[in-house]
Amino acid sequence: MKTKNLTILLGLMLIALSPIMAQPSNTAKLEAEILELVNIYRESKGFPKLMLNDFIKQEAQTHSSRMATGKTPFSHQGFDDRFGRIGAKYKVSEGSENVAYGPNSAYKIVENWIKNDTYKENIENKTYNATGIGVAADRKGGFYVTMIMVNSPERPKIVPEEFEQKLLKLINDHRKEFGLTQLTPNEQIRTEAKKYTELMVSGKVPLGPPSFGSSVKELVYKMGGREMAELISYHFDTPESVYNTWMHSTHQRATIEGSYNLTGIGVIQSQDGRVFVTQIFMLKR
Repeated sequence: MKTKNLTILLGLMLIALSPIMAQPSNTAKLEAEILELVNIYRESKGFPKLMLNDFIKQEAQTHSSRMATGKTPFSHQGFDDRFGRIGAKYKVSEGSENVAYGPNSAYKIVENWIKNDTYKENIENKTYNATGIGVAADRKGGFYVTMIMVNSPERPKIVPEEFEQKLLKLINDHRKEFGLTQLTPNEQIRTEAKKYTELMVSGKVPLGPPSFGSSVKELVYKMGGREMAELISYHFDTPESVYNTWMHSTHQRATIEGSYNLTGIGVIQSQDGRVFVTQIFMLKR
């Protein structure tokens, strides 16, 4: 689908933080931290949060990787093509791109973007609602960052399996930090989680945890489990936002850090673009 009223805001000044030698890092964590800081800044100005989109992220990641390997100079080279591919998939009327190079510091990256008038204007564009961030390390230990932001009337489409995998990774990474057992995905549990999510999407059950008479609650007996708990989400469109919201709740965080060893996640996107999530946790010896 071709874009209409195309407006491209490109920063002519590229921000280069002083490169330093850095230890291998979790680039996904850096991406999440950048998005969180940008959204905190946008909210402080009264602008809506940017939703992470996997397709836009792929475009950003490819550009960062090409810069990190020297195939593309540190620049916005190829942005017209990137924006064109995004526009072919979504109805986008406006888009911009920020890039950075430097150490593994989300704070420094976002701070320097805010100091640059053009990049600050991109971040403060109140019409933007979707984004993708890609980070790649070079051989010197520096990090190339690309953040693409667009305005789209469509809610970005998700890939449920990828959403589930990313959410589980976020939770297992957290559990690993505290020496907790990694949660193993179980297909029988996932099937039950997805069935319950379908019921919420269709309005056949209230939004929230399943009642005691539901098949979800009976699952612990069917599988010979010892304990079970569920977490529900229906307001957030990315694995990171679901995870962060759960972690800010004392009760939900306790579930994430509970003594479970099996899990199943069911994610469904409704026709109007809302994302519904059910995650079941189980302890089975």
